[in-house]
Amino acid sequence: MTTKNIILVGFMGAGKTVTARVLAERLGRTLVSTDDEIIAKEGRSINDIFRDSGEAYFRQVEQKVVRECSARSGLVIDCGGGIVLDQANMDALKTGGTVIYLKTSPDVVYARVKDQTHRPLLNVEDPLQKIRDMLQQRAPFYAQADHAVDTDGKSAEDVAEEIIKIIESQSHRVTESQN
Repeated sequence: MTTKNIILVGFMGAGKTVTARVLAERLGRTLVSTDDEIIAKEGRSINDIFRDSGEAYFRQVEQKVVRECSARSGLVIDCGGGIVLDQANMDALKTGGTVIYLKTSPDVVYARVKDQTHRPLLNVEDPLQKIRDMLQQRAPFYAQADHAVDTDGKSAEDVAEEIIKIIESQSHRVTESQN
């Protein structure tokens, strides 16, 4: 199998973190979370970064983390939900690996995140409408992914299995084209 990174993008609550853990374990790869890398660099939570320094600052730190992760190989990268908003991030990620969009409907996202307090972008009066608006805004960015996997009604293991099949198929095509 290829040593290109496997990069998971998608909206908050899409299952990126748990799916990335399953993938890394099943494939014997190192797992990197861009959000965890940002927290480690900053020494504070994402909520604190948003509150104290603003979203623009957070996105600058995020872009640096993406460049660092993309320069490595053999990783499973769990990306923060808004990483796709910066074209430089998408370009770096696509150069460093295969980008998989974990697609989730607004209602499923809401059901998964409604009781979580660490989602600074959803601290609004109507979080479900905010989710719909954000998904619509991000749709063109998610469309840049190499592949999409629908996560609604699926376990992380099921989603990971679909991704493994995609990666194996991709590796098989590369091997055939080299022969």
